[in-house]
Amino acid sequence: MACKCSVVLLLLSFVLQVLAQDLQGNTYVEKQLLCALDKAPCDVLGRQIKDALPEIIGKNCKTCDQRQVANARRIARFVQTKYPQMWNALVDKYGPKRA
Repeated sequence: MACKCSVVLLLLSFVLQVLAQDLQGNTYVEKQLLCALDKAPCDVLGRQIKDALPEIIGKNCKTCDQRQVANARRIARFVQTKYPQMWNALVDKYGPKRA
């Protein structure tokens, strides 16, 4: 079964490439992260991100192919580096539940 998050990973990868060149655009990333944390309204991409995060973070992208895993790792590194508190909140919300 293909990862339902493939389109989201490709879109996010593209967005991050654009934002790496335009630091003023980080507001867009913040909006998407806040959406995923239920702290801001979501646009279409934000809803897709929210739908994909349980697979990406919660299941460690188990159904992703190699390209999708590489994109997910790159996106995760970006968020961990630029937005560490939001990353921790995303892992708390979407990561595997520990007993």
